Amino acid sequence: MKYKVGDKVKIKTWKELEKEFGLNPVGNINCKLPSFINTIEKELNALNTNRILTIRKIDEDYYNTYLMEEISCHWSEDMIECLVEEYKPEPIYTRFEILDL
Repeated sequence: MKYKVGDKVKIKTWKELEKEFGLNPVGNINCKLPSFINTIEKELNALNTNRILTIRKIDEDYYNTYLMEEISCHWSEDMIECLVEEYKPEPIYTRFEILDL
């Protein structure tokens, strides 16, 4: 397993997952798990706009998945973008900085 209990991880966006894995016939993402469903995406966005979750448990009995503190469902490694410490967001420029570029 790439991550451990207590790690803070950034979850990929729906568009990133859709591009990488495609959609199944009912419109959910085809990840390692049976699927990443749109209700989880909605819950994640409502709870946490920065998409950062904390690993609570590793479930080796269910496809080596992660359980998070914030949202109670299984997450596979392919849904995770990176550790939060490795995440470097794009800089946000003001309109004045953009004009100076």
